[in-house]
Amino acid sequence: MRRNRKSFAVIAAMLALSVLLAACGSKSTAPTTTQPSTQAPSSETSSTTPSDSASESGPKVGGEVTLRLAADPDSLNPILYSTAYSGMVTSLVYSGLFWFDTDWSPKGDLAKEWETLDDGLTFRVKLREGVKFHDGNELTSEDVVFTFKTIKHPDYQGPRAADLEPIEDIVAVDKYTVDFKLKEPFAPIIHNITYGIMEKKLFEDVEVADLGNHKYSWEPIGTGPYIFKEYVRGQYVLLERNPNWFRSEEENGGPFIQTVRMKVIPDDQTALAALENGEIDVDTPPPMEVKRLLSDYEGKLIPVQYQRNGWGYMLLNTTKPPLDDYRVRQALTYALDRQAIIDGALDGEAVVPPGPIPPVSWAYKDDLVTLDYNPAKAEQLLQEAGYTKNASGIYEKDGQPLKLTFYATANNTTIESLSTMARQMWGDVGIQVDVQYMDFNAMLDTKLAPGDYDISFMAFNLSLDPDSLYAIFHGSLAQPNAEGLVMSFNRMRYNNPEVNALLEEGRRESDPDKRKEIYGQAQQIIVNDAPVILIYSNLYTDFHTPRLKGVVNFPGGGATIDFLHRWYIEE
Repeated sequence: MRRNRKSFAVIAAMLALSVLLAACGSKSTAPTTTQPSTQAPSSETSSTTPSDSASESGPKVGGEVTLRLAADPDSLNPILYSTAYSGMVTSLVYSGLFWFDTDWSPKGDLAKEWETLDDGLTFRVKLREGVKFHDGNELTSEDVVFTFKTIKHPDYQGPRAADLEPIEDIVAVDKYTVDFKLKEPFAPIIHNITYGIMEKKLFEDVEVADLGNHKYSWEPIGTGPYIFKEYVRGQYVLLERNPNWFRSEEENGGPFIQTVRMKVIPDDQTALAALENGEIDVDTPPPMEVKRLLSDYEGKLIPVQYQRNGWGYMLLNTTKPPLDDYRVRQALTYALDRQAIIDGALDGEAVVPPGPIPPVSWAYKDDLVTLDYNPAKAEQLLQEAGYTKNASGIYEKDGQPLKLTFYATANNTTIESLSTMARQMWGDVGIQVDVQYMDFNAMLDTKLAPGDYDISFMAFNLSLDPDSLYAIFHGSLAQPNAEGLVMSFNRMRYNNPEVNALLEEGRRESDPDKRKEIYGQAQQIIVNDAPVILIYSNLYTDFHTPRLKGVVNFPGGGATIDFLHRWYIEE
């Protein structure tokens, strides 16, 4: 069943408090079982055949599940990737220091214990002992230090440096203890150090700037529940069960599914047909198909419904004229009837996000002054910005028509529908927009990263802490690298000093009420500046085949593969 907004807010508020206590308070430990297992089997047994069942009474081990990748991964390195399609693979192959349970509370993954020291300026993590990488080598504090120091390296090319900005140093205290030395107290630290841990010896002889092309950035070796076997571009990724997973006893013998096959299926309608005929076991179909599937496939497909902790949004290139003028960006926002877009492109299966933090979050500001549909206001703003309508009904300035290019992902039913509707709405007020559809990864590389675009469409899932806003809206991440590329999530190249200061303050503040006020101020400024147009927060329905059991409906995430280790197959 779908949770209502109030229950989401209560859960999120509890999470915020638990995280703050863990980050700024007393020692915490990972959950234990009656017979805890911290010693992984030796490397000699890493390729042995698993037993026929996880336990005498539990789910059987075996079978193959087939998932969909809507695009090829952009990297299989846990600190370099920037798309959800890559994350699907790395989240199963690698383990991080922490994971989050279904009540959104932090649990130890590689971490056994954690505590804060030195008035909140040292965050100490004690690792589980005996954890083995898939190649049989033991994970130690040196691997953890190497991973996070790589992210902080000046030549690092990935999108995650901002998450570690408040961390001054990472130190291996001993073989199984790591200290994160902080510049100042850092409330969301647990959320910001959850990335998969790489094996130091595989990467230490490679220049940080060259990691993306490294063999093991495409043939990953981690400590997670699944072992990478093969990736054929444009076709599939293949993973096999790790029989020596260090959390197996805690998870009652999981993972249970022997083989995970991820098929690359860019086209929504092709994926829908594959779901209906059982070629794939799990997918999130286009919203326009949900009601039909609920009716026609009752008992044949199992629905998992939830409200998304994130949004689909249009990026506006804030450094490229005419979008460097906030009045033009506001006009584009006022000109869109976003509820009509949701009704038409998503069959009503979403809500219009008032601001950049969705209603499911404890940090949501419920009294934002929003830029609601008002085409007359849009035209007024364009006129204030110096535009006048020509004989064709298009606004122009200095003899140049207001013409923009919108790049969007090809073969995505929802995106194609909403972009068509948006183009019409903008045209109705005198803004000419040309929509160009492209392969997703090509669009990232050739248009968004170099800033060669006016408008684009993306989606962003927030973490369980509002510090997510830092990664997408802080101005330090808007600066191009030496090649002129912006590799962060701030592809709008947005830089407002007031927002920057508030996002920095939100990281330092430990009081939840004060943090909510700080993030509320940041939300209002971002809405006014309009570097993005937030189109929808989905009311999602995932579907899976009946043969798939143990699927967890994670609040805000639905049938997320973060819990694939609990799934099993029953024919």
